[in-house]
Order: sequence, then structure tokens, then C-alpha cells
Amino acid sequence: MAVSAVGQPPTGVGQSASFASLLKPTIENHKHLPRKSISYLHGEPIVMWEQSEVDQMIINENLHYAVIGKFSYGWPKINDLHRLIPTQCELKGDCIIGLLSNRHILIRATLLEDYVHLLSKPAFYITQRETTTAVA
Repeated sequence: MAVSAVGQPPTGVGQSASFASLLKPTIENHKHLPRKSISYLHGEPIVMWEQSEVDQMIINENLHYAVIGKFSYGWPKINDLHRLIPTQCELKGDCIIGLLSNRHILIRATLLEDYVHLLSKPAFYITQRETTTAVA
């Protein structure tokens, strides 16, 4: 550690940042997307998106490394999934797991390696007590 002539550390060295400043994003990526008009195709409502708008929505919603899983039959409770999926799917980083419907979950990985690992297998088998459930 550098020391000044009077024995005190230089300003800025050894000072910790506040918790709020650590959580604040360095670059603001959130851009507002305008409301889209609804069109109809064969009587069905559709919304047309440009690829740049889809890319921006992925950034806004933090879905870079998101995977949707579907349970083929039966499913554990969400609290159990938070504990079981990272270990049984051998994920190395953190992940956020949310329930989309009673059979679908959203897994948001933080590492590209985990994202590729989740997509590289056709199914994962989640074992809880005596039951095994497939997630495809």
C-alpha cells in the first residue's frame, strides 16, 4: 500500500464504496420501447417487432442467459427447485428460478457456461426424495 510523506495513506486508497454505489449499474442499458399497434392476420391479433426491439427487451428484462424448462409430469415446489436445480443440473454460477406456470419454469443463469450447459442436454432429471421428475 502506498504511503504519503506524513504516514497517511493517500486519499482514495483503502476507502470502501457504499453499498448503493456498488449496486448501481455502470451503464444505463434500459431504453423505453414505444407501445406497438396491434395488427390482425386472418382475424388473429399480432404485434410486429423489429429485431433491435427484441434485443433491447432482452437487455431490459435481463434475459441474456434465460432458459425455459417444462416438467413432463409432476413438479416439486418452487422452494425445492431453488435448492435442487443448481446442484443437480451442475450449475457453477448463481441462477434465478421463477415459476411461469404450473409446469414451466424460467431459469436465468448468470454465466454463459451454465447457459450452454442447460441447453446442451435434452432433459435434466430432478430427484427429490423418492421421486424423479424430468425437466426438458
